[in-house]
Amino acid sequence: MSELACREASLSDMKGIWDLLRGVAADVPVSIDSDADQERALSRLMECCSSNCSTVVLNEEKEIVGALLAERDLLDLALSNKETINVRLAAVASSHRDDSVFKMLFDPLISRAAPIYISLSTGEGQGLSKVLDASGFSMLPGGAKAEVFKWEPPVKAKETA
Repeated sequence: MSELACREASLSDMKGIWDLLRGVAADVPVSIDSDADQERALSRLMECCSSNCSTVVLNEEKEIVGALLAERDLLDLALSNKETINVRLAAVASSHRDDSVFKMLFDPLISRAAPIYISLSTGEGQGLSKVLDASGFSMLPGGAKAEVFKWEPPVKAKETA
C-alpha cells in the first residue's frame, strides 16, 4: 500500500479534485457532460473547498486520489446554533478504493462530533454504502432515486453526582 495523507481541502485543490471527478464521474455519479453541468459542479466544488469541512487524500506523488466535499448546514446553524454537516460528494480513484481512503476522508468529519448526512444516488458505483455502514452511518427512509445516510455522535451518559 502506498503512503497516503489526508488533509483539509482548500481552493488550491480545485484542479486536482476536478481531475479526480472527471475520472470517476460515472461511478459517483456526477454529471459533467454539458457546460452548464460543469459550471454547477465547479461552483459546488468551490463552495465546499471554502467550507472547512471538505477533505482530500494525497498519494506519495501529492496527487489527489480521494475527495470528500462537504459543507455546514447553514439553516441548522442559524436556527438552532448547532453544526450539521452535509456531504455533497465523495470520490476515490478506482486504483485506491481498497486502501481505506473513504475511511480517511470521513474520519476528520466524524471527529467533529456533529451530525453528518450524505445522499447516495442509486447509480453510485464506488461501494460507498458499505463503507458508511461500517463507519456507523444508518440509512434513513428515502425515495427510489437515492439512499440517505446519517451519522450521529454517540449520546454521552449523564454523570451521576
